[in-house]
Amino acid sequence: MKSQSKWSEKNKTLAEGLEKRRLMTDFGREKIREARQNGQWDKPSGPPAVTAEQIQAVAGLLKEHEQAYLNFQGMSPSVQKTYTRAYYDARTDAGRARRFAWMVERLEKNLKPM
Repeated sequence: MKSQSKWSEKNKTLAEGLEKRRLMTDFGREKIREARQNGQWDKPSGPPAVTAEQIQAVAGLLKEHEQAYLNFQGMSPSVQKTYTRAYYDARTDAGRARRFAWMVERLEKNLKPM
């Protein structure tokens, strides 16, 4: 792993299992030690998971835009999550407003986020 790579929960569990079974190599132990020292071991490995409540909140906002709402409801859960994450990843109210306008525009055309 690169020195600034984040460790996923899955990989941390795998590493701990290897250590418990005495299968971890010295190289692996060194990489774990480095990750703990530089803080990468404890950093989240990705964006927080999108909750069902967040998806429902975005759907509620879309109700004012009937076609966008209907198309959103017809999309797969993974696409709904992608739209929802895009909305919640905006850091400011102005950013969320821009994202929402972008979402409505795409959803009215029944387009996926990307």
